[in-house]
Amino acid sequence: MNLFKFLVGAATITVGACAVAGKVRRDKQRLEELDEFLCPDIDEPIEKEIQPSVSPLKNMESDIMGFKDAVEEILPVTLTYSFDSKEAAKQFQTEIAENGLTSSYDDEDKLVDVVYHEGVNESDLKILSDTLVNACTNTSAEYKGFHFNK
Repeated sequence: MNLFKFLVGAATITVGACAVAGKVRRDKQRLEELDEFLCPDIDEPIEKEIQPSVSPLKNMESDIMGFKDAVEEILPVTLTYSFDSKEAAKQFQTEIAENGLTSSYDDEDKLVDVVYHEGVNESDLKILSDTLVNACTNTSAEYKGFHFNK
């Protein structure tokens, strides 16, 4: 009877050890597969150019509409645009001059500075924004930013 108990105990220990060894082996294999999936061995680096999610015109619109929370004392403000050619800059200046905006052109840097000094209420700023967006679209101008002239 003691021999039978000993054999049953030894068989139980052996089965348990085999189960634990099988589980460890399966876990190790799954971990290796997961590592290969998450971090594959790639000979060539992956290069991806990330495009900006917001266009410069949207930045310009948000900058202009941000002036509405300001006080009149911030005026005048200068908005700067760059151009590929002098002709495009002149066309841009002509379009905004038709809407009463003043500007200056820097021939060396091909920049146009638009000076705004009217008002900071929402309707004035919306007109300014629409005027500049249309002019930028028609002339392929690139908005560079703004600064206060005080």
